[in-house]
Amino acid sequence: MNSTEEHLYTVSQVAEIFHVSVRTLRYWEEIGLLTPARNTFSNYRLYGTAECTRIEQILIYQATGMKLAEIKDLLKTPASRKRCLQQQRRLLLERKSQVDGMIQALDTLLEDEMNEQKLTPEEIGEILGTTHFADYQAEAEEKYGATEEWLISQQRTNGWSTSDWQEQKKRFETIDANLVRAVQKGLPPTSQEAQALVEEHRKVLSKFFPVSPTIHYLISRSYVADERFRQYYESQQEGLAQWLADAIASNAAAYGVDLTNLEWG
Repeated sequence: MNSTEEHLYTVSQVAEIFHVSVRTLRYWEEIGLLTPARNTFSNYRLYGTAECTRIEQILIYQATGMKLAEIKDLLKTPASRKRCLQQQRRLLLERKSQVDGMIQALDTLLEDEMNEQKLTPEEIGEILGTTHFADYQAEAEEKYGATEEWLISQQRTNGWSTSDWQEQKKRFETIDANLVRAVQKGLPPTSQEAQALVEEHRKVLSKFFPVSPTIHYLISRSYVADERFRQYYESQQEGLAQWLADAIASNAAAYGVDLTNLEWG
């Protein structure tokens, strides 16, 4: 035998190398997806380097979710390979998004199972990173407990899980970071960019209850009047508390809110 002659593998050897069944290889042959390099006089199938490479390609394409008929066409017309792979990638991303959504739904259900009891104000405060949350909650209930807004906020948040509160914290962190940058850039509270940030801030607060421009203005008064709220913003950026209150006032006025003699609660 010539030492340079290509080494050939039997169907059993190929099946073992690629971890597929002999039946699978024979089926691929039946549908024209794979052809042995040659058959012996005893009709044993033998596979060479080219056939092994083709098997490897078939397995890779199968791993992407392609059907055998699609793989057959793809191997027959290599020129369209890039287009087919791009299309398959898009399909896989769509499936990934669907699977991620189902996993998230399951996580929520599992978390609900593990957290049958409502989170306490202290637990919520720990998630939000504020030791004063329970105090704020008690004060707010005393002051606003009879209002429609308080009722709505309780209805919305009573069913919130740990992940819901963590998501809300991320929303606050994002808008706070944007507000800090605005002050650092020296943007006037009345500027168009500042007003856009005010709208985003109002949207975050509206996760608890509908916050109109009027209510937003009334809430903002505590940012400068209540030392705890003032410190919350000032600790992030000097002058932020007053800047945000002024920006919210400007936004409310733009909506036609009469800012004189307003009082809530």
